[in-house]
Amino acid sequence: MPKRISLSLRVVTIVTVTLAAGGLGIGMLVFRAATGQAEEVFDGQLVQTAELIATLTDSAALRHTPPSRDEGDDDEEAEPSTGDDDWVALGAPRFRQRVVYQVWRSGAIPRLLARSTNAPEQALPVAAAGFSERTWEGARWRFYRLERKDHVVIVGQDATVRERLAEEIGEHGVPLFALGFAVAILLTWGAIVLGLRPLARLSRDLEHRAHDRLDPISPAARPRELEVLVAALNGLFERVARAFANERRFTADAAHELRTPLAALAAQIQSAQSAGDEATRLSRLQQALDGTQRMARLVEQLLAAARLDALDTAARETVDVALLTRELAAEMAASALARDVELALESPEHLAARVQPDLVRALLRNLIDNAVRHAPRGSVVTIGVTRDSDRVSLMVRDEGAGMDDALRARAGERFLRGAADDATGAGLGLSIVRRIAALHEGEVRFETAAAGGLLVTAQLKG
Repeated sequence: MPKRISLSLRVVTIVTVTLAAGGLGIGMLVFRAATGQAEEVFDGQLVQTAELIATLTDSAALRHTPPSRDEGDDDEEAEPSTGDDDWVALGAPRFRQRVVYQVWRSGAIPRLLARSTNAPEQALPVAAAGFSERTWEGARWRFYRLERKDHVVIVGQDATVRERLAEEIGEHGVPLFALGFAVAILLTWGAIVLGLRPLARLSRDLEHRAHDRLDPISPAARPRELEVLVAALNGLFERVARAFANERRFTADAAHELRTPLAALAAQIQSAQSAGDEATRLSRLQQALDGTQRMARLVEQLLAAARLDALDTAARETVDVALLTRELAAEMAASALARDVELALESPEHLAARVQPDLVRALLRNLIDNAVRHAPRGSVVTIGVTRDSDRVSLMVRDEGAGMDDALRARAGERFLRGAADDATGAGLGLSIVRRIAALHEGEVRFETAAAGGLLVTAQLKG
C-alpha cells in the first residue's frame, strides 16, 4: 500500500504555496509602489530644478549664454572639459544624477539664453510641455519642459540612476522577503502541528480501541471542528452496533423458529419412509411439503424483517397508492377465494402520495394475508385507502374474532401469535407492518371494527 502524505504536511504544503503566491504578488506590488515613489521623487526634483532655473531667469541671474568652445579670447586656448566635470551632478555619490538644462527665449525665432556646460547649443529633443523620455547621447533620459510667458526651460536627467535604485531595492528586498517567508513557514508549521494535536490524540484513542468496543466517544474538551467528526463516528458506531444486534437477533430468531419445523419435517419424512401403505406415505409427504412451505414463508419474513431493521429511512417517490392497492388486491384475490373469502376495495380512483412503493406493497400484503387467514369462510375482507391532510391511511378490516385487549396491546411484537392463528402464521407479519409504518413516519392502530372483527389502520406520512 503506498505511503500516504500526512495531514500536517498536506496543510503546510498548501499554506506554503498560498503564502508563496501571495507573498510574490505582494512583493511585486510593493516593488512597483517603491519604484513608483522613487520615480515621483526624481520627477519632483526635475520640476523643482526647472522652476528654480525659471525663477533665476526671471531675475536675470542666468541671462547669459556660456561661450562656445570656439569663441572667446584668441590669445587664450579653450580648456577642454573631460569626464564628469562637464555634468551638473546632484545627490549622493552612489545615486549621483547627471542633469542637463537649457533656457530659451520664446518667440518666432527662439534664442538660447542659458545652458549647462554639458548641454548642446541646439535645442534638446523635447517639443511638448511636461515629462517625456528620449534617447540622447546614447542613453535614456527623462526630460521636463517648463513653458513660461517669454521663455522655456528644459531640464533633463539621466535615467540610469533610476534603474540603479530599482536594482538596489530588489537586491535588498529579496533577501529580506526570503528570510521573512522562511520564518513564516516555520511558525506556520508549528501552529499547524499544535492545532492538530487534538486530532492526533483522537487518532491514538481510536487506534487503541478494542475491535468490539462500539460505545460512543466522549466529546468532552475537543475543538468544535472535531465535535462534528466525533458525532459522525458515534453515529457510525451506533449503526454498526445496531447492525450487529440485528444480525444476532436474526440468528437467534432463525434458530428458535426453524428448530421445531425442521424437527417436525424430519419426523414426517421418516414416517413417510416407514409407512406401511401408499396412502399413508403420500399423506406424510404432503405434510412434509406443507411444512416446507411454512418454513419458506418463515424464512422470507425473517429476511424481510432483517432488511427493514437495517433501514433508517425509506427512499420515497410519488406513487398512485389507490392504483397500487387495486393491483395488489387483484393479485391476492385468488388466494383469498381459495379460503372462501372475498376482497372488497373502498378507494378513490387515484390517490398520489410520496411513499416507498415496495414497502407499501409489503405492508398491504401482510395486512391482507393476516386478515384472510383470520376471516371466517364466506366473509368479506375490506381494504380502504383515504387521505387526511399529509397522511395516507391504509385500512384492512376482517369479520373474524378480532383481538382481546391484552393481545391488542402487544400487537406488532415479533413471533406473537393469537390463539386463533393457524399453523401457517409466523408471527412476523404485523411486526413488519409496524416497522414499515415507522419508516414512513407513521403508526399502526389495532381496533375492533363496528360490525365485529379486527380493523387495522396504517397511517403513513406522504
